[in-house]
Amino acid sequence: MNKYHLKPWLPYRDTIADFLNLRPDRNMAHANFEVDISKMTAIIAERNIRVHSTLSHLAYLLWCYAQAIKQHPEMQWMKYKKQLFVFDDVDISMIFEKTSSENHKVPAPYIFRAAQNKSYDELLKELVIANNKTLDELQLRKKSSIFKALPEFMRLFILRRALRHPLKWKEALGTVAFTTLGMTIRNRRFWAIPIGPYGCMLAAGSSYSYKDESGSRNGWCLTFNFDHNLNDGGPAIRFGRTFIQLLESAEGLIGKESE
Repeated sequence: MNKYHLKPWLPYRDTIADFLNLRPDRNMAHANFEVDISKMTAIIAERNIRVHSTLSHLAYLLWCYAQAIKQHPEMQWMKYKKQLFVFDDVDISMIFEKTSSENHKVPAPYIFRAAQNKSYDELLKELVIANNKTLDELQLRKKSSIFKALPEFMRLFILRRALRHPLKWKEALGTVAFTTLGMTIRNRRFWAIPIGPYGCMLAAGSSYSYKDESGSRNGWCLTFNFDHNLNDGGPAIRFGRTFIQLLESAEGLIGKESE
């Protein structure tokens, strides 16, 4: 005999499903890779920043992401009819886990606007503020109860119509995405594969320690996705090479270290 019990469907899951189903036309390619963050972690530790190490590391990852997109703007192209929108600003949407009034853990997005123009310290400060915000503070636009009661196909029709122009999309959702989906795993290699409606997404996986001929080192597992409809492998590889070089060299921190 089959044994089971029933639980109520939580309405906030509809919002998540609608978001994930916004762009079923995208054909995403995935790249899993590892980076040596020994130099980055050493410099941040020497600066004695009074912030949790996870946030201080994430802030530098955001800085590198923004700078790499700035150098390779094709990674955040958006197609509209027979044209491509090439944005100057890198608006990074990042997911934070917050607690709802019903005591459920729910994902809430925050957008770092024009992140390519911000220093590491500015991004760190903004990251700390966003991390400390409540769910209500992050959800500036709340959907009406009437909209929530609509069937799925109608909700998606309305959302896609409202966001079909790239400028509207950028305003509401940013241009690229970032998630810390796999960072809770420690001291083993674990890659998180992000999903979503963006043309470029970065996911932070686990961090780990290892030893080589030069001594103890720190590594980080990362994944980025890109829409193969918009870009081929060559541009994506060049973007990835720039991103890895920025992260491993810690060049965005070196100037601050010497001040």
